[in-house]
Amino acid sequence: MKILLSGLNQGLTQYSEDVSSDFLPEKWRETYPETLHCAITVDRFRRELRVRIHLDVNGHYRCDRCLADFERPQRFEHEQVYKVGDGPDPVDDDVIELPADAVEIDLQPVLKEILILNHPLKLLCKEECAGLCPGCGADLNKEACRCDEDGGDPRWAQLRKLLK
Repeated sequence: MKILLSGLNQGLTQYSEDVSSDFLPEKWRETYPETLHCAITVDRFRRELRVRIHLDVNGHYRCDRCLADFERPQRFEHEQVYKVGDGPDPVDDDVIELPADAVEIDLQPVLKEILILNHPLKLLCKEECAGLCPGCGADLNKEACRCDEDGGDPRWAQLRKLLK
């Protein structure tokens, strides 16, 4: 997605666009294969552009506990400041400087950064996910543990008799 600077007036300008996830690296395209809906507000004041991005995306994840595939809608918000041309302003790490003859702003690197930095660290299909049994491998969300049915490890049989 690109914003043309030539027709951009002072004040607020709003854009809304659906962007294909083709620009993402392959690993991230698998996680976010659907189109990304971007609602963008550009606030221009002289040489400064304040770009507010609201990104709605449907993430396709695999649960870290039970390994089930699930989908979850996500909404990310980000603000990026651009400065067009040279000037005496102090350099700020959060400000992206554009040359004075810049024609457009390419938002694809910013969109990729938003998705990667806001990717959930712990992927759970639901908060109360019970996961898999480490002994028998049963999905504890769908069925009971089968470890007791098997009788467990036969090496512990003599100790089990003492407990009874």
